[in-house]
Amino acid sequence: MGLRVGSSWKEMLMPSMGMVLAILAIVTTMIVSKLAMSKGLSSFIIVVYSNAAATLILFPACIFIYVARSGSRPLTFSVIWRILLLALNGCFGQICDYVGISYSSPTLATAMLNLIPGFTFILAITFRMEVINWRSWSSYAKAFGTAVSISGAFILTFYRGPQIINQHLTSAFSSQQNWILGGVILACESLSTSLWYIIQGIIGIAFRSCMTTWCLKKTDPLFVSMFKPLGVVFAVVIGTFCFKDVFYIGSLVGSVTTVVGFYAVMWGKAQEKYCERKNSETLGENVALLQNEAQQV
Repeated sequence: MGLRVGSSWKEMLMPSMGMVLAILAIVTTMIVSKLAMSKGLSSFIIVVYSNAAATLILFPACIFIYVARSGSRPLTFSVIWRILLLALNGCFGQICDYVGISYSSPTLATAMLNLIPGFTFILAITFRMEVINWRSWSSYAKAFGTAVSISGAFILTFYRGPQIINQHLTSAFSSQQNWILGGVILACESLSTSLWYIIQGIIGIAFRSCMTTWCLKKTDPLFVSMFKPLGVVFAVVIGTFCFKDVFYIGSLVGSVTTVVGFYAVMWGKAQEKYCERKNSETLGENVALLQNEAQQV
């Protein structure tokens, strides 16, 4: 069920709060992980612990749900190796995420997440899952947004500039060892996430977080995606004012540029869905009209 035009604020309140909490949880996890790594904990150990905890909690629940559904697809070898392929790709993305954060900051990590729609668009074209129609404004918007997002990522990675906040305070995080390397690794993490979505589309398996799934059922993908840039704001506020993290002018410029590209891609996708829905409605009306004329004859 998607949000309709003119939906009351009460219908949007709970999904909005849900997405804000989901984004806040992601940013908090990044910040806590950065603090732990600053104290000497290995990023690879965090990946092992997080996956072990997720397996202990989620695996029994998944088995219960699978058994409870009478019409579930049988667990054949083909299904199992596809799940393993997704798991390997997801694990690689997690490693890139934590290693990238250890070399940079949670602010850079959350800003780099806005690259995912652009990378997904490029991969979808590469795997011929999407075709560019240069006579459509939606294609121009997605191509423009992808280019802008990647430009913002370059700014984030290769330009730091002067400090904006906390110029004379000591950060609770360790000093950034290699900002450029961290940015490149985090860009690889975004690319891995995009590939994760593409693989799901190719092999017909879909996984989402519980909160995101609930919000998707109450609204639509565009509504959910609108909240992702909030991660940058949360990371800056929490990291800067609670842990005395340093915020640079390059982070500000790059984050804004990446968010602009993100919204351009999402606008293009929204326009594309709108045109598809209008064409479907027009086709349905024409079919109904022809059926009525045939009955009259």
